[in-house]
Amino acid sequence: MKLLFIQGGSRWKIDNKGNIYTDANFNQSIWNRYISYCDELTVILRREEAVYDVAEAMRRFNTFDTKKAKHIELKDVYRPIKNIINLSMRKKIKCTIEQAVKESDKVIIRSLGNIYTNSALKYACKYNKPYLIEVTGFAWESMWYHSFRGKCVALFKELSYRKLIKPSKYAIYVTNEALQKRYPCKGRMLGCSDVELPVISESVLQRRIEKINNQDEIIIGTAAFLDVGWKGQEYVIRAIYELKKKGIHNFRYQLIGAGEGRDLKALVKKLDLETEVEFIGVLPHDEVFAWMDSIDIYVQSSFMEGLCRSLVEAMSRACPIVCSDVGGNYELASGECLFAKGNYKQLARILEEMQSKDKQIFEAKRGFEKAKEFNKELLDTKRNLFFKEFIEGK
Repeated sequence: MKLLFIQGGSRWKIDNKGNIYTDANFNQSIWNRYISYCDELTVILRREEAVYDVAEAMRRFNTFDTKKAKHIELKDVYRPIKNIINLSMRKKIKCTIEQAVKESDKVIIRSLGNIYTNSALKYACKYNKPYLIEVTGFAWESMWYHSFRGKCVALFKELSYRKLIKPSKYAIYVTNEALQKRYPCKGRMLGCSDVELPVISESVLQRRIEKINNQDEIIIGTAAFLDVGWKGQEYVIRAIYELKKKGIHNFRYQLIGAGEGRDLKALVKKLDLETEVEFIGVLPHDEVFAWMDSIDIYVQSSFMEGLCRSLVEAMSRACPIVCSDVGGNYELASGECLFAKGNYKQLARILEEMQSKDKQIFEAKRGFEKAKEFNKELLDTKRNLFFKEFIEGK
């Protein structure tokens, strides 16, 4: 059985030796999952034009094994912006997708809403190819907080997203209920996060409790792209400033993630927080869990999320979480640790309350138990049964 997977957000990364990589959204473990469902897997992504040095690519990205699966590279119709009106490029992209769909037996479409995934859906329907949609985020928010141009098309994208998903026979959602409420389909629906956690050991919780009891300063952290405004790190920085104004000086803020972070660094300088805020940069995924063990509170301040994988990862390390009340975050955090997006004063009040060691220990235990619902074997079993039904169905 030939299975086609297409997603329009991530991009192929290429090094100067011709090796292929993806961003942190995918890794070989995830690809192996799809490979297990079929005889032949083909993956379609757009390609980033930059060519990386091998060492840099190995450090920043996840390798894609071309011996295990085929890959198709498409031009990026969105970058640079002039490509949007390049009709010949758009035609070639659609023709490539159409041919790939024709040659496949079944199609998995992840994150509808762009020319790549929408075209795949169109051709899957045209050639009567069974398809499954993976729903990972909210259309309106993803447009509204993207740019001025995004705001102009947000409503159209939202309505289109709902219309495209509605007739699907199979849809898998990364939330338990948030995305399903907004984008239901007429067919089979499954709520199953795409997070992949290592084995959760009780010793993690014990080490966390010991860390909290021996705590002097409180290190909070965020893992997110530094140059994407809707990730909201600005408001964590402003919350630190609010606490400092009140004479609370025991908070430190660490940021990890790709990007230069010029605007964030300028804000830190303006608010005289160079001592309190540290930009660490990119960490390999296998080092992120160790970093989460080193901080005291994980803060996700995004203006939009589906279900934030970083929150689940932090919870699995018994790290207390505080987050904005967007997307499916309410499914993960306690009500007392949710703040309105952009409301840094509310965030500052929550952080001030989180100085309590008893509060931190309570949240560490609560989050750690909640993370067990994302046990890899449990999620794999749910997901595999659903995919088996899709693969064996018509």
